[in-house]
Amino acid sequence: MNRYLKKLPALIGIFIIFTACAPDNEKVLFEQASAIDARPFLTESELFRSVTESFEEGPGKPVRALVVPHHAAAAALAAEAISRAAADPPASVIVLAPNHYNEGPAAASTKLDFLSHGTRVSADMAAIDRLLNQGLIKLNDELFIREHSVGMLVPLISWYLPEAEIIPVIFHHGYDEYKIIEIIEALKPETDAGAVILASIDFSHHLTRDEAIEKDIKMREYLERGDARTITGLDSSYIDAPTVMSALLLHFGTDDMEIITNTNSGILMQNPITPCTSYFTIQF
Repeated sequence: MNRYLKKLPALIGIFIIFTACAPDNEKVLFEQASAIDARPFLTESELFRSVTESFEEGPGKPVRALVVPHHAAAAALAAEAISRAAADPPASVIVLAPNHYNEGPAAASTKLDFLSHGTRVSADMAAIDRLLNQGLIKLNDELFIREHSVGMLVPLISWYLPEAEIIPVIFHHGYDEYKIIEIIEALKPETDAGAVILASIDFSHHLTRDEAIEKDIKMREYLERGDARTITGLDSSYIDAPTVMSALLLHFGTDDMEIITNTNSGILMQNPITPCTSYFTIQF
């Protein structure tokens, strides 16, 4: 039996208790301290569906970084990739993600904890303070309250890596890839200790299913040859966080890169016409 499915009875029990309680009681249970509520980004039913639909990976090569989608329609793909890190659970997870609103600091983080479904994911204060002290990021809690590029992943992190703390950083579109590498290098104490980087990236946007497939064929070529320069200049018809992807390629190279999955929401939803989003999951 999938060892994660063993958690289902407990979580279902939590769900029953919450639904039986008045809203004020739920608020008391969760709001013991100021925190960011990630539950709306991936609902309890979406979380259960994603972890049961995904194929849980067994022990494999060590996970240094993963590229995962932040679109709820592709949560099962993100779950499958993140499950790879569960064989050797890291103490911290570094989430590098786009700031979809392009507001606030160009590179922003938060020290607030995140609330998932019945759990709390704590911020790695020491790591975040180091980034602040080096002038690599600024704090802005407001941005994370509505930013799904981090919030959608929190319930999956909590599910597969329940002891991990989170180091979230979001970037304005086009934020310099070499500055992102500086952040990765400043977190070397964490990565040396096994911290996993989650690059939260969706790929082609606003195209039909077949158009997205064509873009992804080109994207696969750029990825496989490590063409960070070309990826940096791409627009949202290819990728929503090009410089985050480029930073990973420049930092890790492609020798140990594995493209796990590539698909799009048009394929998943069997809709060839409606504009869709495409996804790659990748391991370094």
